[in-house]
Amino acid sequence: MYVIEPVTTAAFTLRQADDDAKIECGFEPDLVAVAPEGDGLWGAMRLTEADGVVSVRFWVAPEQRGRKLGAAMLKAAAPPLFASGVRRIETRPPVREPAAIRAAMRAGFRPDSGVIRGGAYDGGDALGLGLLAGDGRGPAPRVLPDLAGGELTDGTVSLRPLRPDDFEAHLRHRTSPDVYSGAALPLPPSVGEVVEMCEWRAAVDWLLGRAALMVIDDGAGYRGTIGLYDVARLIGTAMIGYDLSADARGKGYATGAVRLICRWAFEEVGLDRVWAGTDVHNAASQAVLRRTGFRLEGVERGGLPSVDGTRRDTLVWATLSRT
Repeated sequence: MYVIEPVTTAAFTLRQADDDAKIECGFEPDLVAVAPEGDGLWGAMRLTEADGVVSVRFWVAPEQRGRKLGAAMLKAAAPPLFASGVRRIETRPPVREPAAIRAAMRAGFRPDSGVIRGGAYDGGDALGLGLLAGDGRGPAPRVLPDLAGGELTDGTVSLRPLRPDDFEAHLRHRTSPDVYSGAALPLPPSVGEVVEMCEWRAAVDWLLGRAALMVIDDGAGYRGTIGLYDVARLIGTAMIGYDLSADARGKGYATGAVRLICRWAFEEVGLDRVWAGTDVHNAASQAVLRRTGFRLEGVERGGLPSVDGTRRDTLVWATLSRT
């Protein structure tokens, strides 16, 4: 057990757990967060130290969730740990617990180990995050911000992050031949791949700044997806890709979605160039790009694979933030 002196904040006191404490948090806690009056147990932490690195597992009482308590607990524990000589603090929340990942990042922990297979406490995959004393106490920098208000909308279509409850609609959509035939690799995803994407991968990729996958919704539900991919914040570029179900085409939804995501990419993400690739025969997608200000830049010979092992040409389009 790693011992630190009690830390009192305006919201709670973080102190050593009593030896006889009964907490249904799934682990033996070293520290607990108690209410200012001392009569409520709000959270718990377990600290494991090895070679100057402290691994943290944390838990927040169900009735206290949504109050950013996890982040506050991590922030409170960090200074005394570093003061005691710890050189690094790390945590490995399960990838299926985006709230825990957000809490760690809000406390300044940086994703630095990627997805660790079997690295979570429950035997599932985890995301490795670490904090050094020099990182400061602010939130970890993020390439892709959350959507203000949870969505982007033009009054006709709305874009929102893909969620676990989108599974059935997403599976039905992505396994439709007229949708996957236009994918980078024209094959349907497996059920497991769709489950993974809906349950955690889309959310984790967003937090890591890799991609922002959004659902196109016309007010009646899921109509397709659009995403910002291959995000390179250092050089200010990203790619978009989009698809619609057959009954949603011809209504201007793709055009509206492309305009919304490009505006977000330029104004909120801070990119300078957004590009797209289309099959040379995909006239409908090319028309969408022309309507939204993209310019044809050329042909990428053999840009995409085909199922039979050959390569197919693609057209490269791009729009700039100042055009």
